[in-house]
Amino acid sequence: MKKKIVSIILATLLTVHVLSGCSGQNNLQKSSKSSAGTPISMLVQGDIPDSSFSQEDYQKLLALQFDGYEDMTVSDYQNRVAKLTDTAEYRDLLERVSKSETLYELKDIDETAAFLFYVLEPLTGEKWKSRDYSGYATSGFPYLEDNAILEYVFTLTILNADTLTIREYNTTRLSVISGMQDIVSDKTKEELQNINSMLATIQTDTDYLIKQLKTEKIDVSIDYAYFPLSAPDDNDENGYFEDTREQRRYSNGTEEDYRSLLSLKTQNYQNMSLADFNNTLLAWANENHERMERIAEDTGWNDFQVALSDEELSFVKLTVFLSGMENGKAVQSIYTGTQPSNPYYAEELPQKITTKNGTAWCSLYYRFFYSISDSETITVGERDRQIVGMINAVHAFWNDTDIESILKMEESDIVAELQRIASVYSTDNITITINAEQVHFERMDERNILTN
Repeated sequence: MKKKIVSIILATLLTVHVLSGCSGQNNLQKSSKSSAGTPISMLVQGDIPDSSFSQEDYQKLLALQFDGYEDMTVSDYQNRVAKLTDTAEYRDLLERVSKSETLYELKDIDETAAFLFYVLEPLTGEKWKSRDYSGYATSGFPYLEDNAILEYVFTLTILNADTLTIREYNTTRLSVISGMQDIVSDKTKEELQNINSMLATIQTDTDYLIKQLKTEKIDVSIDYAYFPLSAPDDNDENGYFEDTREQRRYSNGTEEDYRSLLSLKTQNYQNMSLADFNNTLLAWANENHERMERIAEDTGWNDFQVALSDEELSFVKLTVFLSGMENGKAVQSIYTGTQPSNPYYAEELPQKITTKNGTAWCSLYYRFFYSISDSETITVGERDRQIVGMINAVHAFWNDTDIESILKMEESDIVAELQRIASVYSTDNITITINAEQVHFERMDERNILTN
């Protein structure tokens, strides 16, 4: 039986329904574009997130972000880093960075971690000439398990370090990622279901992408695997393949709606206490029920008709819906006369499949709860960093562990790993918990059946 993605978007919607005295709508889903493997965009810069590093360590690492370094050639940058780090103390620091799981898992949400793992480490390490990166792209249908998935590994090979700039290198890396997403984003449901046609299209599109990006300075190669969109079930009562616009209860948010919401995104909002920010959001939601409904549905369907920057999208899709959920729990407790229940996040990750010598697959659904010790003490920024760090770390575990290793695991092994990750992202102010009842791990290896 398929499990729906239980998104924290639903809790945001529930907040509004509770405030307005209406019942929550249970069948709204979060778009797969915010799904596992697609890091939540929340680049922030503050204290280094790994507590094993001191503030002095942090300053030494930032010192390697020279003014204008992006316009330096790879060779010039390497030489300057080599001179500055030519001490046992600096070499030890960089070695500790390379082994930090916390920093690695935050590389897509923290500016410092992104610099360390997308610039410093790949361009100054031993294998700097050729570097592999992996990822995947998905189509944009409401249920994650029904999306087409294009997994890929691409290799960037530096051909001329004396002329290639760091900006050019990073632009190439990001262009491959966006280009692979574009391959599936503009396809119809029928196209995504036709594996032979899609494989031909992907080959053509990747060949063209490589041709556009490779130069005399840098070479690009791409390997991929495609998992097609599943065909609709005759008994599909959930309407997975219906046009999402036909299922909306409210129209899209307007420019005025978003200007109003983004007025809460003050210059210092990340340093506000969570209590103050949540109260401000609650007052804003109470001012205009339908305005919040429109934005909530935009978020739930990932269907924004207003142009928003990455920072603004992060604010709407992360900060606002986390605080909206917390407010919903608080309001519910007032109506029921009970203690507020803990907010949670849950999702089903993309199924891992191999068809080599037969078929084998595994799937994972998980849910974690979090509790705030004192909303007057914890800041909005800390709450956001820890929750998105947890989510992305689970994604990294699932995406980076090969399917053969996953197939050898028991559900208890998966639970133990998720509990380890939860402990990493828990702090004195926020505790993340997950137990066996909140994890559903399934696997099937038909290769063994065929062999026996």
